[in-house]
Amino acid sequence: MVPPRTLRGVKVTVLVALSMAILGAILAKAYDRFVAQPRLAEEAFDIQRANVPAPDVPLLGRDGKPFSLSQYRGAVVFVNFWATWCPPCREEMPSMVQLARELAREHPGKFRMVAVSADSGWPEVDGYFAYTFRGTPQELVVALDPEGSVARAYYCTARGVCPDIKFPETYIVDKAGRLVAYIVNSRDWTDPVARRFLERLIEG
Repeated sequence: MVPPRTLRGVKVTVLVALSMAILGAILAKAYDRFVAQPRLAEEAFDIQRANVPAPDVPLLGRDGKPFSLSQYRGAVVFVNFWATWCPPCREEMPSMVQLARELAREHPGKFRMVAVSADSGWPEVDGYFAYTFRGTPQELVVALDPEGSVARAYYCTARGVCPDIKFPETYIVDKAGRLVAYIVNSRDWTDPVARRFLERLIEG
């Protein structure tokens, strides 16, 4: 016959083991949901990681004056290099604008989207936005980079080498002013993966 004290010890040991197993299953499920699955989704979306200071190079604003992206420090900045003569750029722009509107509405002051055009002048850019959106969307900061110097700075900084410049390409700058990711070629920016990735940076 097993003494009562020994039985109690066995029960406690079994309960502890069961509790640890349940906790382990919960943690494994949480890791899968909040870490593993998002990573796989980001890989499928092809988000390339980086971790370097964002280039602080001047852009030409719509008012004709130069400005720097460093003035948006404290917000997550989405920098897209594009051109009106680039079909994939034109195709992705509506989904970009939709994303900008949603994030601006839900995270006021914490997200900025900058579209840097390689066009030679404003008539082409203004014409595109007038035709597609009936004017430049207010959630979008539009800049010109006709010489490609800003695009080259971002392309080279993100990779550590200087490839041929192709459009479109998108760069993500975090609140501290670090270039943390880039995405090559066009995307559907209404994809939940993109929004989750950006919101983690916004809320982090």
